[in-house]
Amino acid sequence: MGAANDPMEISLQTEREQSRLLRCVLFAFFVSGMTAQPLGSFVPFLRQSYGLNYDFSGLLLSCQSVGNLIAVAVAGILPVYLGRRRAVLATAVWMAVGYLIFAAGVGTHALLAAACVMIGVARGGNSNFSNTMISTLPGERAARGYNLLHGCFAVGALLSPLALVLCANRWPESGWRVMAGLLLLLCAAQLIDYLRMPVPEIEAKSGARALDHGFLRQPRFWMGSAMLFFYISTEYAVMGWMVTYFQDIGALSADLSQVMNSLLWLVIFIGRMIGAAITGRVSRGRLLLADGAGLFVCFLFLFLSRTPAAIVLGLTGTGLFMATIYPTAFAFGSDAIRGNDFGCSVMILTGSAGGVITPMLVGFIAERAGIRAGMGLVVLCTGLLLASILLSVLNTNRDHKKEC
Repeated sequence: MGAANDPMEISLQTEREQSRLLRCVLFAFFVSGMTAQPLGSFVPFLRQSYGLNYDFSGLLLSCQSVGNLIAVAVAGILPVYLGRRRAVLATAVWMAVGYLIFAAGVGTHALLAAACVMIGVARGGNSNFSNTMISTLPGERAARGYNLLHGCFAVGALLSPLALVLCANRWPESGWRVMAGLLLLLCAAQLIDYLRMPVPEIEAKSGARALDHGFLRQPRFWMGSAMLFFYISTEYAVMGWMVTYFQDIGALSADLSQVMNSLLWLVIFIGRMIGAAITGRVSRGRLLLADGAGLFVCFLFLFLSRTPAAIVLGLTGTGLFMATIYPTAFAFGSDAIRGNDFGCSVMILTGSAGGVITPMLVGFIAERAGIRAGMGLVVLCTGLLLASILLSVLNTNRDHKKEC
């Protein structure tokens, strides 16, 4: 038997390919964190530069989510016709176009909304592609990969607001546009990464599997989707409105409000690294229950806080308990859609609907009853997230008892 057919050699080659794939996906998602997340940090600059009100600011945040939904809706189908590499390139390129509009300083409402939609399209395509690539990895490597993946996103998301503060302090009038230009360069690096990545393409015979609808009959899929819906509602509203909220209630200065965004993502990163380390040691159900209850209590405390020390404490707890909800909930639901591009797309699409509705509702309420009332809606979302986790865990435990 030749060396080319040696099972050990084939296994080592497969492992090397998987490791390279993981590294490339982690870099791509780091860039996604740098570029897709900071829209909430840009909102105060956009409001000041172009005189935007709460209603339109909320609409911009929801435009990003609309773009995300559009991408996720087609991301499960495009790979069947274009292949995975061409499909992700077709969506990722719009991130660069969106930041080109920001960097150019064109402030018409229509172009700002279009840029946010484009950024959302790229974010949705990147998210679906990256999660699908991780789902192709075997067993515990995939579970650990999900936490590493979202940990890299968190690193990018925590660095981006700090870089924005530095740019704004260095160039008070145009610093946010300089930052948009830097993010544009990162988008170009991400496209190069996708071109060089060893992508496991869909074989012709697996096209039927890629469009398999069987997962829609599995309760686990819908339970995972429900948890994602309320989590994304919470995350998008918090990330989109937190900086504006702290500034407008007068609790923190403008710079310190931006730093809070980075603090939140630093804690989320630490939490996701802890999650990656304890994978396999703590059950998904227990982890989700602890995270859901902790998030509800800590965000309620944050909402009621008025001093910097209390805000930091509440924000730290909020980030820590937010950290592993998305990857754990996604892994929970992905048991029904493993390796299925269309299934990943539908689950992310279902969950991401909350990212469209909630930020816009927060802006709508804030314009009429004040920003505190708007953020009160986010408190409600954390409570509904906890309820969905409880129902999912109880239902799963009941099914396990029946099987025994």
